[in-house]
Amino acid sequence: MVLDTNILIAYLNGEGKIIKMLSEWKSSGRALFIYTISKKDIEKIRFFLNNFFSVPFDDSIAEKAAFIRRIYKLKLPDAGIAATALAYNIPLVTRDRQFKKIKEIIVIEI
Repeated sequence: MVLDTNILIAYLNGEGKIIKMLSEWKSSGRALFIYTISKKDIEKIRFFLNNFFSVPFDDSIAEKAAFIRRIYKLKLPDAGIAATALAYNIPLVTRDRQFKKIKEIIVIEI
């Protein structure tokens, strides 16, 4: 079976149902495949990422993420993204409409 990236993300996020299914399939000897990227793809990704600042997920952002998660019921990755915008007092550019409900940040929806 070929696993879509959303399955891999769910596994890495610790989603019990996905972990259980993958463990069962692996134990039963099923072959599991994932898409691998080429060196050329990696070069494109690195070139793309070099245009951005990398922000560490520190204690300050973690506290803001917990607040946002508690008040707005977001999943942790989304709460972390919103918390980063809040911590640095910068707008969040997104296509995800759920961020519009967060009063503490400016959201630019494109």
